[in-house]
Amino acid sequence: MKSKIGHISLLVAVFGFVALEVGIHFLGLDAHIWRMLATGFEAATIGALADWFAVSALFYEIPIPVIRRHTNIIVKNREKLTEGIVDMVTNKWLSPEIIQEKLKGVPITENILELLQDPKNFEKVLVLIRMLLLRLTAHLDHPKIGVYVQNLLKSQLQEVDLASPLGEWMADVVRKGNHEALVGLLAQEASKSIQDPGTRRILLTKLKIALEAYQKQDWFKKSAVWIGIKTGGIDLEMLADRIVEIALILAEEFANEENHPLRLKLNEYLLEFSHLLQQKDPVATGYVEQLRDNLIQNQAARQLMIMMLGKAKILAEEALENVHTPLMQWIGNSIKDIIRSLGKDEETKQNMDAWIKASLTDVLDKFHPEIGEMVRTSLWRLDDKAMMFQIKDKVGDDLQYIRLNGAVVGGLVGLTIALLRWLWLY
Repeated sequence: MKSKIGHISLLVAVFGFVALEVGIHFLGLDAHIWRMLATGFEAATIGALADWFAVSALFYEIPIPVIRRHTNIIVKNREKLTEGIVDMVTNKWLSPEIIQEKLKGVPITENILELLQDPKNFEKVLVLIRMLLLRLTAHLDHPKIGVYVQNLLKSQLQEVDLASPLGEWMADVVRKGNHEALVGLLAQEASKSIQDPGTRRILLTKLKIALEAYQKQDWFKKSAVWIGIKTGGIDLEMLADRIVEIALILAEEFANEENHPLRLKLNEYLLEFSHLLQQKDPVATGYVEQLRDNLIQNQAARQLMIMMLGKAKILAEEALENVHTPLMQWIGNSIKDIIRSLGKDEETKQNMDAWIKASLTDVLDKFHPEIGEMVRTSLWRLDDKAMMFQIKDKVGDDLQYIRLNGAVVGGLVGLTIALLRWLWLY
């Protein structure tokens, strides 16, 4: 409840002044003491009214000619008051120098470590870390991330010498025979492909094309082919079947016999190629680089990366489901180890303190004008009535006491003057 003492003091002064004047003029109060008291209440009334006017003039416009221009002071000088408050906040109360001076004596790292000792605070930190990690992984499967990873791999692998280590690896695999199982598997797959009816159709088509091209060479070959077809000497169907049978037998031998001449020849080619890679032969190295670029840059590789990133996102979301998952527990234990280590390392704490304070100082220097701007914006967001209400709400009681002081001081001055006049005259 707001104080009414200002109103009460004014009413007491007016009532006392009126009552004494009535008593003096109509009730015969002729004693000097009554006149002295009347003078005191008169002065108190003047002082109370003057201070009431002064206080009211701060907030309201008083409709008195000439004088009214000097009333409603707060509203009329709102811009000056606002800028004065902004200047006081930014350059005196919260100036960079004052904040930096306060920061010097604050052990920030020590306080942070002490706060983290509380399990509730530590769990809040884990929750915050979990939320940040979830936000980081939220767009992990975005196509742009796949493109970025693809370009990153391309730029990194271009600086890596793949030829030499690949050549050494290939030579070691061939010498140890670790590739034989793969070669056998490829041969078995080749046998399946040879037995496929589509392979026979392709082979038959190729034989017909070759025979037609042979006939076109000259009249004699054309005649020989015609006679061979008519007599049955040339049977493309049977020839295709025979070629398929031979290829199938060769593939089976290749798959089952590790010492097959073709497999031995293949090993020689692989060893020769590995040697060329180790010697950085331009042709062999260029082939590997081209193969690398094709693997990295093609659309299939990009889709594969996006698919892998999508699976990584799902795994990350599962691992970050709550603060009790194995990943979050590992993160929590790691942070606890760091906290324990920092607690014993005074030098590191001092360095961290210096870094934090330097960072805060840089941020403060950069964004310090924003403090004033926030104060200015907050003040201008209020209309005139709201601003006056806030001021009165904060200092209204003090203003009431100003009015009381005006009445009391005025009364004392009046009594003093009356006393001096009485002493002088009598």
